[in-house]
Amino acid sequence: MLSETAGGWRDQRGADRLYADAVALWDRGREMEAVERLDAALRERPDFAEALCMGAYILNNRGKREVALRFYRRAVNCNRKLPSAWSNMGKLLFQLDRHAEALEAFETAAALIPAEADVHNSRAGALRVLGRLGESETAAREALRLRPNFPEAALNLGTALLKLGRAEEALEFYRRAEALRPRFADALCGEALALRALGLLEKARAAFALAEGLGSREAVSGKGCLDLLMGDFARGWEGYEARWIAGKSLTEALGTRFPPWSGPKSGAKRVLVLNDHGLGDTIQFFRYLPMMSGSGAEVTFVCPRKMHRLLGPHSDAFLVEKAPAEKDFDAQIAISSLPRAFATRLETVPAPIPYLHSEPALRRKWAERVGERGFKVGVAWQGNPNPEADLARSIPLAEFAPLANVPNVRLISLQKGFGVEQLEALPSHFQVEALGDDFDAGPDAFVDAAAVMSHLDLVVTCDTSIAHLAGALGRPVWVALKNDAEWRWLRDRADSPWYPTMRLFRQPKVDDWPSVFAEISRALAATAIHARAS
Repeated sequence: MLSETAGGWRDQRGADRLYADAVALWDRGREMEAVERLDAALRERPDFAEALCMGAYILNNRGKREVALRFYRRAVNCNRKLPSAWSNMGKLLFQLDRHAEALEAFETAAALIPAEADVHNSRAGALRVLGRLGESETAAREALRLRPNFPEAALNLGTALLKLGRAEEALEFYRRAEALRPRFADALCGEALALRALGLLEKARAAFALAEGLGSREAVSGKGCLDLLMGDFARGWEGYEARWIAGKSLTEALGTRFPPWSGPKSGAKRVLVLNDHGLGDTIQFFRYLPMMSGSGAEVTFVCPRKMHRLLGPHSDAFLVEKAPAEKDFDAQIAISSLPRAFATRLETVPAPIPYLHSEPALRRKWAERVGERGFKVGVAWQGNPNPEADLARSIPLAEFAPLANVPNVRLISLQKGFGVEQLEALPSHFQVEALGDDFDAGPDAFVDAAAVMSHLDLVVTCDTSIAHLAGALGRPVWVALKNDAEWRWLRDRADSPWYPTMRLFRQPKVDDWPSVFAEISRALAATAIHARAS
């Protein structure tokens, strides 16, 4: 077995010969004999970088990632100029979601072998995940320059371009990847996403269907989301079950300790509900938990501790941070699968608004801070900053400037965490009021925001958790959406069946926030005038 400890150095020529034998045996598929020779080579020479690198590769193939990583580190410590060790270590670090470290390894490899296309392609992937999309595009283009027939590089370039909002260019490179490797499911999925971004929905569905035929689970999920976007909930929920969570299937991510809950007629008494997406999704689908209790189920909901105070009083469910290991349940289900379990259709979306409420004591606390003056508009502009999330949903705060010009309107920030630094860069004529450092500063998410919203006349926000919170509270909320909005907002409509008090404003084309906020400012002016008149 490959070991991290080895005996002393004896014969350099013997180690070289043993290593060459190991490589030859590995190439012929004789793995066990190859490992024996490799171990022998490392006993002869513990600082044999190439042998350590090969050992790491074998260990990684066997699923022993952390041990493999130690072997790679030993290899590069023994020979800092061994590019294969740096490149393979980078790929392993990428698999471990240690993307910044992976990029450092790829950069080192690229400096050693600048003409190697594979290293630049690996750099492109790491740069993309780190949100450095322009650099990712450059790295992928360099990989394609070095190796024009490199389908993975064409795929990476397409993905970088799509995330940069350049769907037409992305489509070209996804199709190039597919031409270079026929039946390339990932390229077909990319093509489908680009076609969706361009509004060519039937063509997008056809591309997903082709990828699904090649066994792509991502295509099943993508097609499901597309069906939901088009309002076909019957087909959509089925495909949505194939969604990925942090690179894993729903089953892999959540585990399968208990049978799946099949709906209110299943007869299952004790049901474990698992959180599977972000906080906005949690708020949106929380409406189903009282429905579960109403059907006779005893519900235990696993969700982040910071959401317990907001959600707890509005359901009979037991809220826990971790699934109780000692308790048996009759069934389990992800919270985002509840619409499917309840056979929700477009015309039957449950919208018992409000289904969340703010706390009276907090409403009293924030009443004085917010005050009575003017037409009060809460604003939020940035969602999840994770580069692999949909960054295009977020909006530069500067785009909200037309709202500040509407007479008698006060803009009040509901933003927390990422994005608040933009408040400091605003010009003097564009004022957005901050609520202070104590706003939602405790361990409980959104409880202050919910209370503040009770004193606002309107909330204007990007597609983020604040939109769902305002909608669940039954507060008037306007949501500014990117051109290719997420499935839950459907298409070509200004209202949402999920939230009756919500109004949607959509980009007419990619990155056209000025048109969106010109429309919002006109609507705001009319609303504020009407409010003063009444």
